[in-house]
Amino acid sequence: MKAYETKDARKDKALILKSHPKGIQSKLLYLVNDILEEPRNLSAIGNPELLKHAENETWSRELTRKDRVVYAIEPGSDYNMPEEKFYQYLGHYRDK
Repeated sequence: MKAYETKDARKDKALILKSHPKGIQSKLLYLVNDILEEPRNLSAIGNPELLKHAENETWSRELTRKDRVVYAIEPGSDYNMPEEKFYQYLGHYRDK
């Protein structure tokens, strides 16, 4: 399974791994690994939620009360193997 991160997601991840408590850092890494293994598992950690108004199959999982991991499941070059694209790790759906 392949995974990609947007530029914003890479910045978020670096900030979390640099300045957040170890428990949040561990949860982020665990969430990412769980997403790569079972991205559509509704009973997984982080309360997975399919976002209704997204163009593609975009999901959200809770990292903290205010921060969400937002990712999309897109067809890869081999259509039998989907690819995950991570959009963000901080914030609540980039609400302004």
